[in-house]
Amino acid sequence: MKKRSNSYWESRANTRMESYHKDSNEVIHKINAAYDEAIKEINQDINNIFYQFTRSGDLTLDQTKRMLNQKIPNPLIKIYKKILPHIGNDDIKQWFIARINSRAYKARMTRLEAIKESIYANIKRVADVEVEQSSRLYLNNLNKSYYRNTYDIQKGIGQIYDFSPLPGSFVEEMLKSRWSGKNYSERIWNNNEVLAAKLEEVVTSGLMSGKSSRRMAKELEDMTMYGKFATERLIRTETTYVTNQGELESYKAAGIEEYIFLATLDLRTSEQCRVHDNKKYKVSEAVAGENLPPLHPYCRSTTRAYLEDKKRGPRRARDPLTRDTYLIDNMSYEDWYQKFVVEKYGEQNAVKFERMIKKGGSSIMKKVLLT
Repeated sequence: MKKRSNSYWESRANTRMESYHKDSNEVIHKINAAYDEAIKEINQDINNIFYQFTRSGDLTLDQTKRMLNQKIPNPLIKIYKKILPHIGNDDIKQWFIARINSRAYKARMTRLEAIKESIYANIKRVADVEVEQSSRLYLNNLNKSYYRNTYDIQKGIGQIYDFSPLPGSFVEEMLKSRWSGKNYSERIWNNNEVLAAKLEEVVTSGLMSGKSSRRMAKELEDMTMYGKFATERLIRTETTYVTNQGELESYKAAGIEEYIFLATLDLRTSEQCRVHDNKKYKVSEAVAGENLPPLHPYCRSTTRAYLEDKKRGPRRARDPLTRDTYLIDNMSYEDWYQKFVVEKYGEQNAVKFERMIKKGGSSIMKKVLLT
């Protein structure tokens, strides 16, 4: 039986993980576009409900309060019916139907109530896009990770073996998993509720202080960065989770009993992943968040099959100053850090490098040695 060196397994593992996260980029872009469209609609509703009746600075505080508390014909039926046909998620669809049928909103409501409802309705529309897009992404990556890793294992050991398709029950279990306390759809709902509350606060304080429609629009746009950040963090983390679960299942199908934890050899890597790097764990004892990635939000770590290789092949690392990648003898993260960062550049510069990279300052890294 032909066996590949460690470098083969690590290279394939890293290539797979890069591919999975590349798939995430398009999904994140689509959800961000949904946020932008939602803010556009919210601003339009604010203009229709409030700003078209006044100009910034024309009203005193008392006049503003009276106008915001003035009862108007319910504008939400029109807003909801515009959004509802595009909703795919059953839970979110029921939320809209319940709102439409609510007695409290059948006749008249205050301008402020109408604006607040517009915020929640449009953010719910984003939640629908996020649930649909991320569910499809996780399903595809879960299957891809299982079959692609199975192929790499067969190629690596030089042997074709029989394996079962990924069970539908396993896929369903992974998509519903609360491995970190909540599953991804629950986190989407929570993140969107938090954002809607933040937007409501911005709008209420902005209208009461007499801000112009242009300034209000800018503040709402800025606030959506919270939602976009939460979306990317969730998708990156869940992608790491489902793909490592898929690969773990392929180890079981191949009869592989142990795996090696692989952290990325650069200065963005967390302390948690550094500790586990290059360590061996039993497949039967793998626990996400403990000895199987992800260990934390935005985790990039992965695993490779352990097949008792005698030859210790090279690993790929990244120079903290030049950002170039290079091959090194197989070693743990701590050994790499000591030899290729501390000993090469000095302990003080090592600390500076790490601080700047984690703050996103790699573009000006070469200036560090001059300070």
